[in-house]
Amino acid sequence: MLAKELLNTDFTPLRPDSPISAVLAKMDAWHATQIPVLEPSTGRLVGVIQFEDVADQKDESAPVNSIQLHNPIFVYAGQHLFEVARLILQHEIRLLPVVDDEGGYLGVIEKKDILEAFSKMLNITTSGSVLTVDVAKEDFTISELVHLIEMEGAKILGLTVEQASGDNLRLRISIKISHIDTSAVVSSLQRHGYLTTTENRNDLFQTDISSRADELLRYLDV
Repeated sequence: MLAKELLNTDFTPLRPDSPISAVLAKMDAWHATQIPVLEPSTGRLVGVIQFEDVADQKDESAPVNSIQLHNPIFVYAGQHLFEVARLILQHEIRLLPVVDDEGGYLGVIEKKDILEAFSKMLNITTSGSVLTVDVAKEDFTISELVHLIEMEGAKILGLTVEQASGDNLRLRISIKISHIDTSAVVSSLQRHGYLTTTENRNDLFQTDISSRADELLRYLDV
């Protein structure tokens, strides 16, 4: 999923001549502490204004360009969702501007939309089961896992990879497959030396990913 697929075009950035009162109003309306500033004559971002820059301003009629702006933070329309999430988390922002290849402003991505996008990518609401595979990093080959699973007639609907808890030499791969009964897939993986854990319950993947989603929501503070 690309940034351009998550665009919110309802948001209107501030202008350099916008008054401080408009900054405060927009921050309140969008529950944001950082607002992008756009030069309308060029259609390009000129910076970001932060809450701390205006919190103590006594003259709310003063224009935005009377304050030193921070460097603009943005993502290109063709960049992947992972880069969108990285920038939002790194800079702790709720609104991430999206620009075209020439730097022209297109819209913003709200961080509340990131979790929904990840949910779609992982097919959370699709019926199926999950199995977890622990493997040494040097032995991890996605093509072999896919081959073994599909040999049993199952399809991979979602896959996540994380470092095993307390062991930086191993990976834990959670795989959602189309089959409710995972016994044949598990047996095949175990015959090929994979350490697997699973339950034949349709809601296990949803429970696992929902738990991670809750953690992400708390981290995003939405």
